[in-house]
Amino acid sequence: MSYSVLVVDDEVKLCRNISLWLKSEGFITHQAHTGQDAIDLLKREPIDVMILDYMLSDMTGLDVLKKVKEESSNISVIMLTAYGNVESAVNSMKLGAADYLNKPVELAILKEIVAKICENKRVKQENQLLKYQARQNCSQEELIYENKKMKSIFDFLEKVVDTDASILLLGESGVGKTAMAKWIHKRGKRSEKPFVSINCAAIPENLLESELFGYKKGAFTGATETRVGKFESADKGTIFLDEIGEISLSMQAKLLHVIEEKSFMRLGSNTYRKVDVRIISATNKDIKQLVNEGKFRKDLYYRLNLVEVEIPPLRERKEDIPIIIKQSIESLNSKYTKDVSISEDMIQLLSSYEWPGNIREMLNVIERLHILKMNGKIEESDLNRELFYFSENLDQKDDPLFSLSEVNLKKALENVEEQLIKKALEATKGNRSKAADMLGIARHTLVYKIKKIQMGTEK
Repeated sequence: MSYSVLVVDDEVKLCRNISLWLKSEGFITHQAHTGQDAIDLLKREPIDVMILDYMLSDMTGLDVLKKVKEESSNISVIMLTAYGNVESAVNSMKLGAADYLNKPVELAILKEIVAKICENKRVKQENQLLKYQARQNCSQEELIYENKKMKSIFDFLEKVVDTDASILLLGESGVGKTAMAKWIHKRGKRSEKPFVSINCAAIPENLLESELFGYKKGAFTGATETRVGKFESADKGTIFLDEIGEISLSMQAKLLHVIEEKSFMRLGSNTYRKVDVRIISATNKDIKQLVNEGKFRKDLYYRLNLVEVEIPPLRERKEDIPIIIKQSIESLNSKYTKDVSISEDMIQLLSSYEWPGNIREMLNVIERLHILKMNGKIEESDLNRELFYFSENLDQKDDPLFSLSEVNLKKALENVEEQLIKKALEATKGNRSKAADMLGIARHTLVYKIKKIQMGTEK
């Protein structure tokens, strides 16, 4: 891995010589001749090590060092000076300099110091990567909570994770149903066996049966070999049926048979195959309403919800947002080997938004912000470019996101949310159920938001 070094010195010839020497040793190098040039360059380029002159034409090296450490603790700074004394060395080290050298500089010694710093960075990055990989099996951010309702949910689940009871997870899109299903599996007695997930809404009806139960060679045109289905793959483990509310009545009957008889037939076969699985299912729909409307079998509903858990939307657990954001930033730093932080003001602004897409939406926004930030703190100003994606399908002419400096974030986001809702209602000719599906939120959530918009209009 090549490390990037920024040389900052108002002696142009010395700056160039150091830069060329380090470049010949395999480092990526950049040059700056004033403190402000160095600060500006840091906003554009990822820098690992800065070699900084103590006395510059526009400011002191200590001024630059202080600014650098305020923005990013991940940049190692080596101070250089022709005015070497104990006091300046102590001041530099107090502000976070990694080392201190007097001019004239011996290039071999400087290279040795830079190499040692970079080796320490490499070891640290490898350790961060290992920690990140260890966390990857569980979407940790989605399971962080301080909210009392979330605590009661996990306390309750602890009592049933070791059983084979089927569990039905309810909640809006993005609240973390998949993460919770994985958590249940990993905490239970089947944790060493497979966890198999399938999104029932993402697979066409005519293909869902073969996905769930598999098929025999020659069962249909194109079936050139026998294929194992999701249930068979999950044998002795857990199968997670996401968006269970989307399956047809005929498929519901077949699923009920598997639950009751613990057996199934591959498509094209006449032989029943035994299967032992724990079923966790999830939906963002009002499944009781579907039962009442005859769109979901009552007997299947009762089989699936021996244990029923409703996960609250993020807007009802605002106290969790700051810790989720901070954990997400930490995970992303490990993933991308960066040292990005986020300001408290920014966390407060993000906490004020209702997040209709819940944790999934928020984590997506945080990752986009993190990717666009080379180093330093994520601030309110970073939202100017980030939030354009919210309105990519909206009219941009009068969109508040194009003038964020003139409005507050909460109002801007509320305006975007209102426009999205209006667009969805127009596209579905006022059908609230279809509009809710289009927006990826529950119908009752959409109704609540419509009432809120109407109340605001009346004011």
